[in-house]
Amino acid sequence: MSNRMLSALLASAALLLPAMGEAQSLRVAHTNAADEVQDMGLQKMNEILAEKTGGAVSLEDFPGGQLGDEQQITESVMLGSLDMAMVSNAMLSNYVSEYKVFDMPFLFPTIDGLGDKIDANFDLMQEDANAAGFQLIAVFSSGIRNLMTSEPVNSIDDLEGMKIRTMQNPVHVAAFRDYGANPTPMSYSELYGALQSGVVDGAEGASTGYDGMKFYEVAPNYALVGWLNMAAPIVMQKSAFDALPEDVQADLMEAGHESAIWQRQYVIDQEAPLLEKFEELGVNITRPDLEPFKAASKPLYESELTTDGQKALYSALTAE
Repeated sequence: MSNRMLSALLASAALLLPAMGEAQSLRVAHTNAADEVQDMGLQKMNEILAEKTGGAVSLEDFPGGQLGDEQQITESVMLGSLDMAMVSNAMLSNYVSEYKVFDMPFLFPTIDGLGDKIDANFDLMQEDANAAGFQLIAVFSSGIRNLMTSEPVNSIDDLEGMKIRTMQNPVHVAAFRDYGANPTPMSYSELYGALQSGVVDGAEGASTGYDGMKFYEVAPNYALVGWLNMAAPIVMQKSAFDALPEDVQADLMEAGHESAIWQRQYVIDQEAPLLEKFEELGVNITRPDLEPFKAASKPLYESELTTDGQKALYSALTAE
């Protein structure tokens, strides 16, 4: 190869690489509102990452579905056109089937209890993510999910025939069908309008989302059923993660872990005073008997957790 050709190749390669010392920004998208609990976790991750890298690497946050709904941003990560996505586990489990465990009703009663189990089994979860082409960066909390409805729900019987918005996840659909409702999967971005217009009679969701999206304006009844402890994984394309310098990989994983611990506690702290706020806003808060919900949920564990990988993760997470 001539010196001229070699020089040309080196010059071309240089155009593909960040200049020495140039800051790198990783785009991360999600559908939650800006400054909602999930978004606050990403802001903390960015702060930690910038500190660890001396400002060389940061996150560029796109909240509120700016870059698409959950399915769209998940597929963008898979294709490599988006660096990172924070999505509900209900969405990601459609791609990483082992994560269906986290969609099971009444599995983890507390946010910190779920967080401890995730941290203790993160390596196993990483193996499952890698096998599906993802790198798991962190797992945030989206809180404990209850019911917001146009009419009060005082017992499981009141759900009979009600159109309840669920995430686009087969376990969620099956659960609410077993509770007697008419489950109606739809995008989160469509929910406020659907509640307002009566397309749906209610939805399941966390207190922080009920507050952050002002759903109480169109669904003034809130039933404390705590049917699901929702996880919010943050993922990259595995090959894109592997292409990062090793020191950046390490810093990103550490920032993910540290911000997840911070974010879960933040959710706990934010949820505690919200019920008082809802009462002040005139929300009708009910407390149905949970035993019929739990009894109706039990068959799902046998019908939905069928693969060896799902059973292995379930066993690891529920081990004493």
